[in-house]
Formats: sequence, C-alpha cells, structure tokens
Amino acid sequence: MTDHRLRPGLSYCMIGSRAIFLDLAASRYFLLEGAGAEHLAAFAEGTSSADGLAWLLEQGLIEPGASQAARVSAPSPVASLHDRHLGTPKPWLLLEAIAGQSCARRSLAHHSLGALLEASAVPGADADPVQLRPIAAAIERASRYRDATDQCLARGLAMRAMLARRGLSADVVIGVMLPFAAHCWIQSGTTVLSDPLDRIANFTPLLTVR
Repeated sequence: MTDHRLRPGLSYCMIGSRAIFLDLAASRYFLLEGAGAEHLAAFAEGTSSADGLAWLLEQGLIEPGASQAARVSAPSPVASLHDRHLGTPKPWLLLEAIAGQSCARRSLAHHSLGALLEASAVPGADADPVQLRPIAAAIERASRYRDATDQCLARGLAMRAMLARRGLSADVVIGVMLPFAAHCWIQSGTTVLSDPLDRIANFTPLLTVR
C-alpha cells in the first residue's frame, strides 16, 4: 500500500471535531469540518479508509510519500516577560524595532508566509530571557508609534529578526481559535516574549517555527 503524508507547506490543529489549516505557500487559513475532518483524523491515526484517502488526495491535503517527522511544537508557556514592567528601551533598539516592523509589513505584502518564516531561523538553545528583555521592551514601545491592531505577525517577524541578528533563537508560534481568530507570538522555552500570558491563553498552537 502506498504511503501518504501531509502536503508540504500545510499545518493544522484540531479544535474539537474541526480542523483549522494554514497553507504557508498561499498565506491563508481554511476550516475543515464534518466528513472531511473525520477523514483527516483517521489519516492522522493511521486508520484511513480507501475512500478517505481518495478524498484527502483529491482535496490536495495529502500526497504520496513517506511520512515526515512530526513538527516541533513549542512547550506550553508558563511565564511571560510582560509579567513585569519591561523598562524603557534604548533609543537605537527602539529605532531598530520600528524599522523592523515596517520592513516586515512590506515583506508580508510581497512574499508568502512560508518564505518569510524560513528566511532567518537561528539554530541553538533557547536564550536566557534576561537577554531578551531589552528587545521585548523595544518591540512593545514601537507599537506606540504605529497602529498595532492586527499586526502581531509583523511584530513577531521583526522580533525574530532582531534576535537572529544577535545570534539568539526563539520560536515563532501561530495559534488559532474558534470563532476564527489567529495570533502570532514569540516564545523562548516556556517564556512568552511578545505578549502577556492572558493574551494567548485561548489560542491553540497551530504552527511553531524556529
């Protein structure tokens, strides 16, 4: 029997009996429910019927090929740098954060999310949160100078780029909830760098990228 795998560029999570997908190449989310979600759950459990596999192939959700290693998931967060006042950022860090978010907004308008998330990953162990506090302070203060509404992805990309320039690694986490909403945050180990814990509490992680 031919092996099948999830199509590259797709990530999903289950919320109840429904699946929310993110297509990184197309930079779009979509919902799978009903019989389609049941076919997906059976595929994930290795119990797919021939009809279920045929349906998933027809929809372009899976493809023939050896199964791939499971994606890395960020650990459940237990703390946030925003639990305490971050302090006043250095002027040069603030300027870097403002410029970085402007650059990220432009990039999001011209490139797929998949390309942007793969662009500047830095391997290695998680950094000490103390090292990250000045950058978190700069990112937070930068939102005062431009409307930060629905800009979590640009903020996250800018923050990851600032960390990468200093050889520091962190996870970009994209979470979703129903009724549909999506949010992006930056996490190092079990510490959230970009948001208070209560801001992300109701989101189910869909994708983690280092």
